[in-house]
Amino acid sequence: MELQAPMAGTYPAFYKSYIDRVSGKALKPLAKQQEDFIRSMYTGLSPATARKGYQKDKWSLNQLLGHILDTEKIMHFRALCISRGEQAGFPDFDQDAYVQTADFNALSPQQLLRSFLLHRELLKDFLEQVPAGIGTRQGTVSGRPMSVSALIHIIYGHTEHHIHGIRTSYRAVLPPDLTL
Repeated sequence: MELQAPMAGTYPAFYKSYIDRVSGKALKPLAKQQEDFIRSMYTGLSPATARKGYQKDKWSLNQLLGHILDTEKIMHFRALCISRGEQAGFPDFDQDAYVQTADFNALSPQQLLRSFLLHRELLKDFLEQVPAGIGTRQGTVSGRPMSVSALIHIIYGHTEHHIHGIRTSYRAVLPPDLTL
């Protein structure tokens, strides 16, 4: 299912920059590009490199991929629930606390990559099974309206945001032969 871009008012303003990154783009080919990029980044990445941030007190590459994965799982879960008619609201989540608690640096970059790719397969299956018209269904996230379409666009826009960060900020810690 190819979801239409969400209309303004169907998501909190905080998420507009993520949605804008993917508006007008077909999500299936974009998802493949993102997965190919992440796969090429993390397949041969050494654990030592994966535990580096681009500056002191910035997330390591492992923490960054773990954060992307946590965010995708949370947004996917919210989209699933809202698509099924859930009326209960969903709370915020503190991304920094999640990253700190998870200890992503104790995992290999390849473990995180496998988890990311597995989750992407589950997300694709979900999107293929969502009935037409469900994208406009809304629930409540952080006390504000949120549509299924907005949640899915946020997933891909959030990943685009971090891919841009890898290409710009993390370049110095990556092996010189890695093509970005």
